[in-house]
This record gives sequence, C-alpha cells and structure tokens, in this order.
Amino acid sequence: MPPDTTNAFAGNAAAARLGQMLFFDKSYAGPLAVGDDGNNGGLGAAGATGKVSCASCHAVGSATLDDQRSTPNNVSLGTDFGSRNALGIINSSFYAWTNWGGRFDSQWSLPLAVAENAKIMNSTRLAVAHMLYDKYRTEYAAAFGTQLDARLADTTTFPATGKPTQAAYDALATADKLVIDRIFANYGKALAAYIRTLVSRDAPLDRFAAGDDHAISAAAVHGFQVFVSAGCNRCHGGPRLADDKFHALGVAQTGPHVPASDLGRNQDLGPLLSSAFNVNGVFSDDTATHKLDGLVAADPATAGQFRTKSLRNVAASGPYMHSGQLATLAEVVAFYDRGGDAVLAGVTKDPLIKPLGLSTQDKADLVAFLETLTGGAPPIAAMVDTSK
Repeated sequence: MPPDTTNAFAGNAAAARLGQMLFFDKSYAGPLAVGDDGNNGGLGAAGATGKVSCASCHAVGSATLDDQRSTPNNVSLGTDFGSRNALGIINSSFYAWTNWGGRFDSQWSLPLAVAENAKIMNSTRLAVAHMLYDKYRTEYAAAFGTQLDARLADTTTFPATGKPTQAAYDALATADKLVIDRIFANYGKALAAYIRTLVSRDAPLDRFAAGDDHAISAAAVHGFQVFVSAGCNRCHGGPRLADDKFHALGVAQTGPHVPASDLGRNQDLGPLLSSAFNVNGVFSDDTATHKLDGLVAADPATAGQFRTKSLRNVAASGPYMHSGQLATLAEVVAFYDRGGDAVLAGVTKDPLIKPLGLSTQDKADLVAFLETLTGGAPPIAAMVDTSK
C-alpha cells in the first residue's frame, strides 16, 4: 500500500473503525430528488431523507464494491442521477488520483464532495459535523485525539445544515467555519483510513506469476500474450494493471441519463485546483507533495481524458467505461479492437488507441485472461455495517 502523507490518520486503526461506521451511515443524507419507480434502483420515495450511504453505490458483497444497480448506458443514482458510473473502491487506495477524471488528489477529499453533491448524498458539512457529535463523538475522539466542539450539542452556534453558498454556513464567523471544515476533513480522512483496509490480492494471475503453471487456462495464457502484443500493457501495466495516467479513448456519451458531453480531466481540473481540501490546502497533512505542480484548469490537452482503471477484479465490475457505456468484457475488447469510437468536438483521441486487428480467437482468449484478475475478498469483518 503506498503511503498517504496528506492523511496523518491513514494507518490509524481507530480512524478506520470510525470510517467503517460512516461508510454505512445514511442518517445525514439529504432528500431524494429521484424516487424509486420500481425499475431504476432508486433508494426510496422522492423527498425522503436518510436513504443514501457510501454503501448505496459501493455495494457490499460485490468483488469491487461498485454500483451493482448500474445498468449499461447509465450512471449511478444517489439522491439524483449523477454524471458517471460509481467506481469500485476495493484496491482504490493504490491509485495516485481518485475518481474518473482525477477530480481528487487524495482519497480523503473525495467523500467531502460526495457528501455535499446534490446528486449523490445531498448533505452538508454542518449536517456531517452534527451527525458526528450526536452519534460518534467517542469514536471521533479516539481516532483524532481531540474532542468535538461542545457547541455542536445544539444548533445555536452551528445550524443543523449548511455548506458554502448557503446562508447558514456563510454567516458563520471565520474561526467557526474553520472548526467545521476541520471536522469535515477528518470525516473524509476516517473514510479513507477504512477504504485502505479494502484490499483484494491473490488473483489466479498472481498465482500463475508466482510459479503455479496450472492457475490459469491455456486460453488465458494466450490471452496474456495477446494483451502484451496488442499493447494493452502500455496503459494497464505493473502489478496494479494501471498507469495512473489519463487518456482520451473515444467513448460515446450515450444512455438515458448520460450527459451529452463529459470532458473528463479537462472539466475536473478546475474544481481540483480551487478546492480548499486539495493536497496544498490547510487541511492536508503534507503540503509539499508537488502533486499539483504544472496543472492548469481546463487544460485543452486534457479534454476527454479519463483515468486508466485498474484491471484487477475487472470481470466483476461491469458495466464498463466512465458512464457504463459497455455491458461486457467482450464489448470492451471489441471497442479497443476497432480503435475506439468517435470523440467529442475539441477532443483528440490518444494515439495509443488504434485498430488492433485481433482475430475472433484472440478476442475470446483476451477475455479469458481478464477473467483471471479477480482476487480474494477483503476481511469479512471490514464489510459489516457498524453504523449507529
């Protein structure tokens, strides 16, 4: 596991225990804009509150902890339909960047945006702070070595809900905003500490690489040879089978709730660089990572680029691509074999994406190889709902 120096509590067991509780807690989620129609995987009736948790879009029991309600050509549904398909979080702590477009430079900063996103959890940082005080102040103190502000006992000083651009938060004194923002950052750091415990190893390919010649089939061995000869390993190389880079593939924006345009990294850089919770900000425990050096908001060169997804556990993580545009691994292989599809205006397809000329057998065996990449599940105890 790579260290996260921006999160001083990344390896803190008490923080991970609190994060596990928070992962399953629905109590602070705001009202649903889209209700359950019996067919859309909705989480309750429109207007209902307390229906969404992290586990809603990262389903326990799945091999990657991704959105098992997702259907091809569709995006994930929290309090409303989002713009992309929720990524799995098992092994996600190995990534250098978080989310499809690298919107987050640390794992702890992602839950903060998720909590306040009107289409995901529709909550606020004030609601999170009150939830922590009301339900988890003992666990918070154990994790972070400090007591939560006693003024959270009521809503006199700190209103029940509120975030930037909302009057309840904006009217707070600067020092009180800092109190809430620190608590909010620690909420994210606890969740990140928990997610770091969700690791899958010992896939059949790992056993094959370790010398077990019978761990994978002859078809999968040939599929691995195709994987290398076709250049798949140029982006999906190394033990993580991902290069931590961003590429424009030419994936069509199609589907009933898929936005007509998604420029990926290009549109995510601005919010990343302006975030008070990025690795250069006051809530980072290491502001000397140089991770943001040279990055420019809305850089035209990044238009249409999305982060290379690790292929570990890929056979169990469909549908595929950033908005679930492809249903099966066979469709994914066919997509790459034809050299991707048309790109949006202003997007330049990565030169690595070009027709491969694979035979029918090559494509079938490549899928067989990809099916050898699913490892064992994380500890069962880490998957239990411990929320209050």
